[in-house]
Amino acid sequence: MNPNHLLTFAVVARLKSITLAAQTLHLGQPAVSGQLKLLQNTVGEPLYERKGHHIELTPAGSGLLQYAKKLDDDFAQAIDYVRCLKQVNAGVLRLGSTVTIASYYLPQHVVSLQTLHPGVQVFMKTWDTAEILRNLHDLDLGFIEGPVDSADLPANYQVIPWQNDEIVLIVPEDHPVAKEYPESVPLAVFTQHQVIWREAGSGARQVVEKALAEAGIVAPVSIEVTGVSGIKEAVRAGLGIGFASSQALRYESKGLVARRINPPEGLLWHLNIVAPLQAIQSRVAKAFLELCVN
Repeated sequence: MNPNHLLTFAVVARLKSITLAAQTLHLGQPAVSGQLKLLQNTVGEPLYERKGHHIELTPAGSGLLQYAKKLDDDFAQAIDYVRCLKQVNAGVLRLGSTVTIASYYLPQHVVSLQTLHPGVQVFMKTWDTAEILRNLHDLDLGFIEGPVDSADLPANYQVIPWQNDEIVLIVPEDHPVAKEYPESVPLAVFTQHQVIWREAGSGARQVVEKALAEAGIVAPVSIEVTGVSGIKEAVRAGLGIGFASSQALRYESKGLVARRINPPEGLLWHLNIVAPLQAIQSRVAKAFLELCVN
């Protein structure tokens, strides 16, 4: 059964006229009649009969009409949906992000997207960089920490440089380190105090480990927590000193303070976006990228 014939049948049944249906569908009357004939041949019995200038459905036609109407309604809704997509007023945006980026960088852009395009749904998964790269096939965009080897990317993906950030030491405001070093601390503090480490897949941890290795410093890992919030709460509880993005204390009013690590350069890291090539990006993904990079 040809679905186009069912759609034509639905219009003819609604208007009760082959002539009016042909005008509505922008087809010639013979073309509409031909489609109805083919549909009747497929069904195997008459679907309508002529009554003057109008038609009336047979019982078989009335039974088939309920399915034709549903197809017609679904087709109309599909057209509306595509129209909305072209205007970025509908659709789904699937994001993968590290915890730091999801917590401090993306919320403002997600709010902007849904303010401009209220019909868009946004779903965000928080993973480490390696996990995001493994799940790119389920994402529209990935927001990661640190560089990516092009060999780790599918051929149709690209890395877009995005934000520069800094890893800072986080300590209680009354901690000896905060008092001894009012602005910045040397890498040696990682051997002088118990350190609260991020999970092994953390980009922030990789930056710190690289800096320590280059300086020939070995710092033991005795406490490991997941996420920026875990670091802050462990530091607040007095378990040791920690480290996180410079954005981590943006909303802290008291209790914790940040110090630059390894002056004068500090520990810089780069945040990147992994995206499909422009030709295969969805309209929603393109709209979100524009908000992020402009």
